[in-house]
Amino acid sequence: MKKDAEVIVIGAGIAGLTAAKLLKTAGISVLMLEASDGVGGRVRTDEVDGYLLDRGFQVFLTAYPEAKNLLDYDALELCKFDPGALILTRDGITNMGDPIRQPSSLVSTLLSKAATFTDKLRMLRLKLKLAGKNIEEIFSEPEITTTEYLKREGFSGTIMNQFFRPFMTGIFLEDRLSTSSRMFEFVFKMFSEGDAAIPAKGMDMIPKQLAECLSPQELLFHQKVTAVNGGTVTTEDGNNYQATFVLIATDPLRSPVRSGNSVIKYHSVSNMYFTAKKRPFEMPLIALNTLSGKLVNNVAVMDRISPAYAKPGHTLISLSLIGDHSKANQKELQENVVSELKFWYPDASSWQHLKTYHIDYALPNDDQVTNESDYKALRLNAQCFTCGDYLMNGSINAAMKSGRLAAEAIINTMRK
Repeated sequence: MKKDAEVIVIGAGIAGLTAAKLLKTAGISVLMLEASDGVGGRVRTDEVDGYLLDRGFQVFLTAYPEAKNLLDYDALELCKFDPGALILTRDGITNMGDPIRQPSSLVSTLLSKAATFTDKLRMLRLKLKLAGKNIEEIFSEPEITTTEYLKREGFSGTIMNQFFRPFMTGIFLEDRLSTSSRMFEFVFKMFSEGDAAIPAKGMDMIPKQLAECLSPQELLFHQKVTAVNGGTVTTEDGNNYQATFVLIATDPLRSPVRSGNSVIKYHSVSNMYFTAKKRPFEMPLIALNTLSGKLVNNVAVMDRISPAYAKPGHTLISLSLIGDHSKANQKELQENVVSELKFWYPDASSWQHLKTYHIDYALPNDDQVTNESDYKALRLNAQCFTCGDYLMNGSINAAMKSGRLAAEAIINTMRK
């Protein structure tokens, strides 16, 4: 039977696109099948009424080593957040910055009650400690929870509750900070050594750039794969595609070869967007809600970072709600969110709701992580390989590395 390509890649997320790009570079023919209407997987951006809405608040860390090798940063027109955060407390709002990278934040950081003076010295010590560790060393350390790690580093309950917990909750999408200490060290190192940024025209500029190497004949949308049998891939519409090898690059919930007995642990998030005539704050920072029992974990004014995110004369406010809020009464949820934020931003009552995204599988569970994926994990059988950040750790960097390792495994197999 005539083959449609040497390798069929199922899923056009970051991992699959990375693999396809590297396979094509090696001269191997590729056919990518994507169930949705566009590339990106969990990294998508929608245009709604003149606003750019990322599906879930995300930032891109410029220090990611895989991304440095694969992406053209200049073409992405990266727009950067300032290092640090605004801390929302019962007493008001303070600014915790990084005086080493941004000297202008020194005074406000020293005056901030979100951390003791000793905490601030320990933060500096932690930055220096991680600057001296490479990524391989970080991922070879024994694993404890992030909470236990921060306690061992001597941080007080004040900075734990007013900075680390809300800040890391926004990244890990879980508020117990049970996430592996390896993941904390890796992420903290990436924040310390690079910038947190967004592409000027939305996060999906990243997958779109990776997909530039694929022709319309090599990238097919609305192709939901229901079965993989050897080199034959069958879609929901009854189409059959043939290849020498198949690479499954979906998240594990949507894999066509998922084991029915496997328990897949993951974290969910809801992302709510509002527009207004006036920004709630002007500093290019993320605001962290430190209150217990909160709905909103963090707030970002997207057009303050990239003006293209909102239409002229308006602002775009992104709110992250940790967990699954899809079953809540949505009108009440919006009202409760606004009521909560009015404590700091009285104008919130005039904000206009744009859209809410409920993302079930936002990140894999990262209680145990690695930065490598061995050959046995990548190869499911003689003709089928797999990739994805869930095999390593929940990050764009891991998605890219997993895709690269899978592509290299296929290339090496074909050359034997």
